Amino acid sequence: MRFLGGGRGRDGPGRAAVRAAPERRRERYRPADETLPAIEHKPITSAPAEKPLTVTARVTDPSGVKWVRLRYRSVNQYEDFKTLPMPPTGEAGMYAATVPAADVVSTWDFMYLIEALDSAGRGRIFPDLEKEAPYVVVHLDRAGK
Repeated sequence: MRFLGGGRGRDGPGRAAVRAAPERRRERYRPADETLPAIEHKPITSAPAEKPLTVTARVTDPSGVKWVRLRYRSVNQYEDFKTLPMPPTGEAGMYAATVPAADVVSTWDFMYLIEALDSAGRGRIFPDLEKEAPYVVVHLDRAGK
C-alpha cells in the first residue's frame, strides 16, 4: 500500500490512501429453475360430514417436486391448521391425502389449501392468493349425519 504526501495528505497523517476498486457489476442470483410448481386441482365444494375426505392434486415442476402438503381445518378461527403430507399416488404427478373423519366435524364447514415445494426450493399454494381467497371452503352435508 502506498502512502501519499509523505504521511500527510488529505487522508490525514500516516493514513494510507485508499483507492477504490473498479466498480464491478453485480449479477443477480438466478436459480436454475425459475418456474413455480404447477398445481392442478378441482376444488371440492361439498362433502358429507364426519366421513373421511380425500383431496387429490396433480403437481408438476421441471426440477422435480420435493413435497406436497394438505393444510386444513374447520371454518372456525379458533382452530389451527393441521397438516397432512400428500404422497404420490403412483399415477404420474398425482398426489393425495385423506383427512380423517374425526377432523370433518358437522359443527362447521371445512376449509383446506394445498402447498407444494419444488426441488429448487420454490413453492406455491392452491388456490393462488393473487387470484382468489387462499383456501377452498367445503360445505358439509349434515343431513346424512
